[in-house]
Amino acid sequence: MNKAVTLSLLFLCAQPLSSQSTELYGQEFFESPPRNISIHNSYSNAYQRSYPVISLELPANAGANLERIALSQINGTERWKWGGKDLTVYSGFYNMRKRGEKGLANIQFNDESGTTEIVFNPSVKPGQIVSVVIPSINPKQGVYEWSASFYPESPSLPPSQTLGPVLRLDIYRSNIRF
Repeated sequence: MNKAVTLSLLFLCAQPLSSQSTELYGQEFFESPPRNISIHNSYSNAYQRSYPVISLELPANAGANLERIALSQINGTERWKWGGKDLTVYSGFYNMRKRGEKGLANIQFNDESGTTEIVFNPSVKPGQIVSVVIPSINPKQGVYEWSASFYPESPSLPPSQTLGPVLRLDIYRSNIRF
């Protein structure tokens, strides 16, 4: 590792937490990244209409607004086909009965990289807990997992911060016989 990068990283580690985001080489990072990230699915049978919900908390000391989440599928028997419209967002952690508001987030797909992005409009502010409901149809049975990356709102091209835990949904074979 070169000396300038090592010194920059040591400088960043020595900085106290503040309400400002950290900038390194013109790119913005979270002071305290999103936490308590989870995914839930209303139904878990293969080929069934479902409403996966991604919930997260952006700490009050995050230092930057959250602009978007990128999901990269790392496991599954086939690529998950997220619904392309009508995302709803509500305040708070996952709640099966809670209804969200449309138009506060949209979903974008990058077929080349296989990445799905959830873009918030307006961005999520520090101290907020949000849940995003994505209408979908479950794929065939299997275990599906994603890594999640979080992007702060920034005028420069923001870097990704990939964090755990890995988001996981189990889809089961339907036992309905006609």
